[in-house]
Amino acid sequence: MEEIVMRSAMHDIRTATFILIAVGLVFSACSVPTEVDIPLTLVPTPAEAPTEVAPTPEPPPPKTLVVCLNQEPTSLYLYSDAYLYGSASREASAVLQAIYDGPIDIINYEFHPVILQGIPDLIGGKDAVLEEVTLLEGDVYLNPVTLQPEVLSVGKPYLPAGCEGSECVQTYQGGEAIVQRLVVDFHLLPKLTWSDGEPLTAADSVFSYELDLHGDTPTTKYLVDRTYTYQALDEVTVSWTGIPGFLDTEYAANFWSPLPEHILGGYTPAELLTAEEVNTRPIGWGPYVIQEWRAGDHILLAVNPNYYRASEDLPNFDFLIFRFLGSDVTSAVQQLLTGECDVLDESLLPEEALPILLELQEAGNLKLAWTPGAEMERIDFNLAPVGPSAEEALFAEARTRRAIAGCINRQRIVEEVLLGLSVVPDTYLSPAHPYHHDGLETIPYDVSTATALLEEVGWRDDDASETPRVAMGVPGVHDGTRLSFTYLTARGFFREAVAEQLQADLATCGVEVTVIVDDAHAIAAPWPEGLAFGRGFDVVGWPWPDWISPLCEMFAGREIPSNENPYGSN
Repeated sequence: MEEIVMRSAMHDIRTATFILIAVGLVFSACSVPTEVDIPLTLVPTPAEAPTEVAPTPEPPPPKTLVVCLNQEPTSLYLYSDAYLYGSASREASAVLQAIYDGPIDIINYEFHPVILQGIPDLIGGKDAVLEEVTLLEGDVYLNPVTLQPEVLSVGKPYLPAGCEGSECVQTYQGGEAIVQRLVVDFHLLPKLTWSDGEPLTAADSVFSYELDLHGDTPTTKYLVDRTYTYQALDEVTVSWTGIPGFLDTEYAANFWSPLPEHILGGYTPAELLTAEEVNTRPIGWGPYVIQEWRAGDHILLAVNPNYYRASEDLPNFDFLIFRFLGSDVTSAVQQLLTGECDVLDESLLPEEALPILLELQEAGNLKLAWTPGAEMERIDFNLAPVGPSAEEALFAEARTRRAIAGCINRQRIVEEVLLGLSVVPDTYLSPAHPYHHDGLETIPYDVSTATALLEEVGWRDDDASETPRVAMGVPGVHDGTRLSFTYLTARGFFREAVAEQLQADLATCGVEVTVIVDDAHAIAAPWPEGLAFGRGFDVVGWPWPDWISPLCEMFAGREIPSNENPYGSN
């Protein structure tokens, strides 16, 4: 695939409003009726001056923050299907951020320790080292070509010690092979406890790893399959060792989030998938603990009495309430404005709500907090199609792809569809990414230059009309073929609006686009059923994560999906 990219702003939108509600207390005064005679003569007596008694100060009312979500979480277990892949996973993550704290935060593409003493640093020689080991036939290692854990055998490639690139890959001939593996140590903060007061130790992290490792736990196994050992060295230290050849660039995050072995250790991994202790009543080390879960309505959390940052006067609120409102965004905004919600989570805010939210912000009714999300909206050309799409190599010529990119006014899409709350990147890395290079050449929006390039390639406007251009001498394309293709994208306001704008932009260049809208899961399903990874599409518009380690393999030939490589990512 080759790609055009644009940055989605809607991945991380949160709104907050702070409303002061004045409460009036009306007291009814009592007095003697004036029409009643009192048959006594009262002689006043001198009264002593009253002694002023200072009123006992009342404690301040508890501070409560109400966060409104879309769906009710199905499970709060880190390794459950519902949390990992379910429709309410975002809502579950919001709740878990109050129960857990870290253990590692990612801020501006950098790892920051939360309950760890520091972040391992291989270059600085802190808690991370590359060690040489001897590899024998039959040992598990990372194949540098397939990037998969494999059993070493004669004829397979491997990275000898000191080699970190494809230029020095060797072929195994048998016997001993000297290779490298990563060893990384993580140190917990001392005297951490769970919210029930029990010590939180390195063994709890190892317990979490062992659950992730187990076959009954429905996790991807990506990291556990690339782990040689994960063990506790003492009460606060855990050590991760990767399989030989796995020189993980994100080694500093290879720490398993602890789970309370003293509570969950009596369950099998299969039993934990339905156990209340972890799905609806998990404990953590973070600022809050679950006090009440009223199904279909709300989750009430109170301050963790054993929170390790309590001496810093944290957290800021005494109670935290997560309410479940459903998908009615109008009702959600109304409840924000009436004070029934203090914060609307992003799960309640579809892209089409952005204009009205901005209007309310300008009127001073709420505050909209946003940041470009950790996703890149890409437009990918299919350069290795199968099925009907393989009949004509419309995009084999790089100049055709460049011209199409030059016909798309991405800045207008950002300004009109996302109201300016985004940026147009110049590559598949965000402009904020530490590996981004500022000197990259961009493809500007320029219809004149783009149409001239199409003419140069051989895409002719043969009838001076609004009909699509036709091929006349285009490499790999039969003469007379129309410059017409399908554009596949997922349902949703943002992507459908982008598709409509893209269709209009390309029409001005003599390019015909037919938009196909389908389910996001159907598009992203693996080979051969997936609409994208099945390689039957022409052009697809879809989001990809913007991770710390650039997803270079997305453009590698070895990652093209096929029967031999059904999970290829290209």
